[in-house]
Amino acid sequence: MCSVTRPRPWFVCQTNPREENRARHYLEEKGLEVYLPMMEAERFTRVGPVKYLKPLFPSYLFLRFDPIEELAFARWTRGVRKILPESDEPVPLEDSVIQSVRSLAQRDGIIRKRPLRKSDRVRILRGPFKDLVGIFEEWASDRGRVRILLELVNYQASIELHHTFVANVA
Repeated sequence: MCSVTRPRPWFVCQTNPREENRARHYLEEKGLEVYLPMMEAERFTRVGPVKYLKPLFPSYLFLRFDPIEELAFARWTRGVRKILPESDEPVPLEDSVIQSVRSLAQRDGIIRKRPLRKSDRVRILRGPFKDLVGIFEEWASDRGRVRILLELVNYQASIELHHTFVANVA
């Protein structure tokens, strides 16, 4: 008798709060394939901005397993809250979903914001100019400040902000 191997689909796994790495460790220890997309973020301290890594989707990771043979195995792992949607038969994700998330990552597997280039349209995310759209002119300093050209009514203003205050407009 010939045994047929079924493809193992991807599922969304919800973890306990801030236990994504713990769940990943124990799931991988059980031999399951885990994908925890990480992104680079920046926080401000008294000495300036500090870069760190955080999950792209806090409290969630992607898990590949055979739902018939390994569902209970995955569901009862330390750090795992549930497999979504929570039911006896969770719904698998299309492989294209995982591929599109992976395509955002750079060579080292970390997802970073797209670098700003001259003439990029940007939206201001916070501060007194929140939600205004401008044009990226240049990096203004080595401390992460950027110069943005805002077009106001009959006036063009050039302002400087920290780069984390702006995002590219698609």
